[in-house]
Amino acid sequence: MNALPDLLDRAAIADVVAGLAPAQDDRDWTTLRRLFADEVTLDLSTHYHGRPPTTVPADDLVELARATLEGFDSTHHTATDLVVRRSGDSATCRTHVVAYHHVPADPGVVDHCTMRGRWELKLRKLDGRWLIHHWTVLRTAPWEGSPDAYALAAARRS
Repeated sequence: MNALPDLLDRAAIADVVAGLAPAQDDRDWTTLRRLFADEVTLDLSTHYHGRPPTTVPADDLVELARATLEGFDSTHHTATDLVVRRSGDSATCRTHVVAYHHVPADPGVVDHCTMRGRWELKLRKLDGRWLIHHWTVLRTAPWEGSPDAYALAAARRS
């Protein structure tokens, strides 16, 4: 087996996964869209209890990210400790995530939330590019702050 192509694929996969965080925080929706296959299965079932995984067009996923994040004054997503497994033109990547979200609120109202967990992603190599086709968000620790910050952010967009 030639190690160089494997290393190049692993680096390309890591670049795609690492790109999720700054694309969201920079609100760079064009870059975010480039990271995904045309259809993506999004699994938020442990992040938002009771929401089953759903397969959506990538454009809709990016619009969901835009609608969720644009109401916040700031977000900071950090993805670390990437573990990449590749087999042919398929791959998985697991990464630890800390996601901080802040929205201005009235005094006494908790104006932020922090989620700690991991992303579990499945990727395919399509036309020479690695693209995410399955994104699972797993919350593995209690919320810090208040998850109601999402509702405050959504209200700002209305």
